[in-house]
Amino acid sequence: MKRTSTEWKQKRAEFVKGKVCAWCSSPDRLCVCTPGVSSPAEIRSGIYNLAYTRFKEVYREKYQQFEYILTGKHRHKSHPAWHRASTIHKIEPDHSDLEEQIIERLIEDRGEGNFKQLYHEWLAENGIEELIEEEIKKAEEESASFEHAIVLCKSCHFASMKGMEICPRCRKRYKSSRYETCFDCLPEEKKKDILARQNEKKS
Repeated sequence: MKRTSTEWKQKRAEFVKGKVCAWCSSPDRLCVCTPGVSSPAEIRSGIYNLAYTRFKEVYREKYQQFEYILTGKHRHKSHPAWHRASTIHKIEPDHSDLEEQIIERLIEDRGEGNFKQLYHEWLAENGIEELIEEEIKKAEEESASFEHAIVLCKSCHFASMKGMEICPRCRKRYKSSRYETCFDCLPEEKKKDILARQNEKKS
């Protein structure tokens, strides 16, 4: 059942009837939100991104050959930035996790000029388009079931799509999930600290 279908719209109207926004308690402009369920566009984009990353690995293994060259630099626990192995440190160095820097140089590319063609062939061979359609269908079925759905107003729904959530203290403003409250609900001391750090970065 697609969100554009009459059946889904009727089901949505019944689901939101008599409810208020689960975040801010607003009774206006309500919509159905299914946390964790991606839109078809998000599913398609996500799978294609993963597929492209995987194909680059396949292409590298199958068509490319590299030589590996030591640069003469290394890094270790006491000096984690790359530096010349001949560097004399002022204090006794801790060589734990010693790592030599290596760069790679491409010496052969048997698929050169055919990357796009080979990529599309690989997509077809691995059924990526079929996988996308299958995942979209699963998402639509989960969305249509309303099993994990909640009611949000349009403002809260938009905020949720941006990775934000309602501030648990004021229940008016939004915040990033990594913060406990919105900025306005922070204690005055914390506000001052944040503003001071921002001013330091600007200066």
